[in-house]
Amino acid sequence: MRVKIKAFATFRNHLENEREMEVAEGTTVATLLDMLIQERPPLREEMFKEPGVLQDHVNILRNGRNIHFEDGLETLLSDNDVLSLFPPVGGG
Repeated sequence: MRVKIKAFATFRNHLENEREMEVAEGTTVATLLDMLIQERPPLREEMFKEPGVLQDHVNILRNGRNIHFEDGLETLLSDNDVLSLFPPVGGG
């Protein structure tokens, strides 16, 4: 199945703005992030405090809905999902 990944702000330093990946049925958000980190190891520090724990204020949306309101990193992906990755951002 195909999943589209959109990276925003500083995550674009490690990933293309937008890309599609072919993943197996039953792939979770955590598994997909592991695949991305294997390609771009520095992404691990920006995304995770420790294994399985996202940095504060990192937001991941599946089809516009925060995975926090689904099954978190264990959210199952479906064909044609769009995963949007947002690092912590501040302003003032």
